[in-house]
Formats: sequence, C-alpha cells, structure tokens
Amino acid sequence: MANALVIGYGNDLRTDDAAGRVVAARIEKQGLPGVDVQSLSQLIPELAEAIAERDIVVFIDADIEVNEVTVRVVNAAAGTAPRTSHYADPASLLALTAAIGTPPDHAYLVSIPVHSMCLGFELTPETAALVDQAVAVTQRLLTTGAPG
Repeated sequence: MANALVIGYGNDLRTDDAAGRVVAARIEKQGLPGVDVQSLSQLIPELAEAIAERDIVVFIDADIEVNEVTVRVVNAAAGTAPRTSHYADPASLLALTAAIGTPPDHAYLVSIPVHSMCLGFELTPETAALVDQAVAVTQRLLTTGAPG
C-alpha cells in the first residue's frame, strides 16, 4: 500500500448522499496498511494539509449526474483554491495543497449514483448495492495507483 488517504464525504441525513461515507467506513474497517481514512459531511480547505505529501488520494462521493460507479482523475489545474472557508471540491483542494506542500502523485474521485436525496438515514437499495462495487474500485486504486 502507498501512503494514501481516502476521503468519503456526503450528508448522512440525505439517504444516498451518505454513500461516500459508507464506502470510507468500509475501507477503514479493513485496516489497510499505509491508508488513512477521513469521513466528512463536506470537503473543507483544512484537508489540504492532510492531502499534502501523500502518494495517492481517493475522494468518494455520491453524484446525481452519474449512472454507474465512475472514477475520474482529479487534477489541480482544473480547480482553484477554495473561495470560502466552508466548502471545497477535490480539484480546489489539490490546488490549495500545491500552495502549501507537495500534492499527491495520484488523485481520483470515485462517484456513486444517487437514487434519492430525501431525508433519511439509510441508503436506497439501489445505491446500497453499488457500495460494494465502489469499495472494490477504491481498493484497486489504492493497490495499483490507477483505475481499471
């Protein structure tokens, strides 16, 4: 395992929006050597310090715009430093990381399809079924450093 960080994020009160956090919890339970895990309601600029000096960072989030578990490379050039102190996205966090230290060699965003964002504490069965796939994809990224 590389010096890696997994960041699962989403709102635990909005059914499928919590999928990223569920995946992060499952990865953390595995106790993979060299892998740190953070689970948050949202990405914040303070994460840049935790991201700096990592070999690989995997962001995991629910996404209403995808129809299947999707992996995208995150590039700092695609974002700018966060404009507020309360919200960031993966690309802006990498840009901020580059300003304070060394960004990761590899950064990915694993997106999980959303079927409902209604108030609730449980994932829908459709999204819950995709969590295992997202865990497997994340494990592959952590062990190989590349998607697919």
